[in-house]
Amino acid sequence: MLMGFFRTILLFIVTAVVLRLMGKRQLAQLQPYEVVITLMISDLATLPMADVEMPLLGGVVAILTLLLIHSLLSVLSFASMRMRKLICGRPSVLVRNGRICEKEMSRLCFDLSDLMEGIRSNGLLGLHETGSVVLETNGSLSVFPSAGNRPATRNEQGFPSLYDGIPLTLILDGKMQERTMRIAGLEPGWLRRLLQDQGIEREADVLIAALDTQGKLLVQEKGEDGRLLNLDVLACDKVRW
Repeated sequence: MLMGFFRTILLFIVTAVVLRLMGKRQLAQLQPYEVVITLMISDLATLPMADVEMPLLGGVVAILTLLLIHSLLSVLSFASMRMRKLICGRPSVLVRNGRICEKEMSRLCFDLSDLMEGIRSNGLLGLHETGSVVLETNGSLSVFPSAGNRPATRNEQGFPSLYDGIPLTLILDGKMQERTMRIAGLEPGWLRRLLQDQGIEREADVLIAALDTQGKLLVQEKGEDGRLLNLDVLACDKVRW
């Protein structure tokens, strides 16, 4: 019993480390070969846990071998477009200019019900709002609305475009994020003074404080009755990230 307990812990650690080494994509949308490798790793990790008589080293070596295969295929697909098409396949256009591509749908055995479900899942009501649909190599559908159903951009409305970068979290769960403060080029004292001007004496009382690239600071206090503040604290030309 105790041996099985420790074998399970060891195999869990090995499997978690291997999946982490495979990269973040392995934990999100998988290419076909990554699905195969993930399933095989799952089986290889399960068998030594269920059978304590089975050599543990054999399962670990097999899992590490799959990691090596994954790394090799990833390098090949990165280095060669031809190998990438062979290993991962290519995207397929299912709808072009609002018209269903019947031959491609038939070749992929992709039925209309799945197509309509994918369109609705992407926030469109139906084919009449759809411009293009692409079936990606990982099996997901990329759906693009037709020109008449897309929201107007700032440029189309005659407004100047704005820099739209990633907001920085300056305080998270009451703790100052020193790294993001350095990225923003700001001093902790500057933020503490801003909070004190709003009646917040301690950063520990802040659930989150996030600064966007338009110079707006969102602050939410802790607690059910905590305030939600939106403050203009920087000019756009002062944004440094």
